[in-house]
Amino acid sequence: MKNNISIVIPSYNEVKNISILIKGISQYLPEAKVIIVDDSSVGENSKLRKIVKNKKNITLISRMKKSGRGSAVIEGFRESLKDKNMDYVFEMDSDLAHDPAEFKRFMEKKDSGKFDLIIGSRYLPGGRIKNIAKNRTILSRVINIFLRSWLGVQASDFTSGFRLYSRDAVLYLTKTKIKAKGFITLSEVLYKLYKEGFRIGEVPITWNFRKYGKSNVNSAELLNSLLFVLKMRIAG
Repeated sequence: MKNNISIVIPSYNEVKNISILIKGISQYLPEAKVIIVDDSSVGENSKLRKIVKNKKNITLISRMKKSGRGSAVIEGFRESLKDKNMDYVFEMDSDLAHDPAEFKRFMEKKDSGKFDLIIGSRYLPGGRIKNIAKNRTILSRVINIFLRSWLGVQASDFTSGFRLYSRDAVLYLTKTKIKAKGFITLSEVLYKLYKEGFRIGEVPITWNFRKYGKSNVNSAELLNSLLFVLKMRIAG
């Protein structure tokens, strides 16, 4: 049953990428419900509306201002929970970093045991990073090694946005306070689920650097993210 799965996609100025992503999703999980939470301006959002018009399995939530990845995903989770038959929720990026062809890896892992969060990892054996400068890859690896050591969670990729959640995990996350902004929200979510005893697994994925548009992550966000994680662990 693939119609008990939804896919939450946070979006900000990703019209060209999303049109391609939707086609990929329809090929590999055609019965899944797709929820796009878009923070783009009115002009960009209107283009996105035209793309998803008349697609019955796609829900577009238009927020019209940049309010952060974390709150976008939580809003998508709440929309998913409205369907009582929804058992699992994917989260994935809107910039084509994640390949819908790899949905099957998550599904196989899900069927192999009771997991509440399955992370698509770039750093497991079989995982790859493509089309990005080597220094960026090294920085990402260092960040993830630090996060694993500091937070005490045995995961290899804390900042991957390609994930599959159980309904129980989604329900918990919609009822708890997510404090982080930006990409470090992914680490906070993982840490909270770990602390609550949810079962966590990983599968290898290939991560592709974007072809269109530009990344929203900058040096200031990296610094703020580091400070947030330091405070989060100390606070317990």
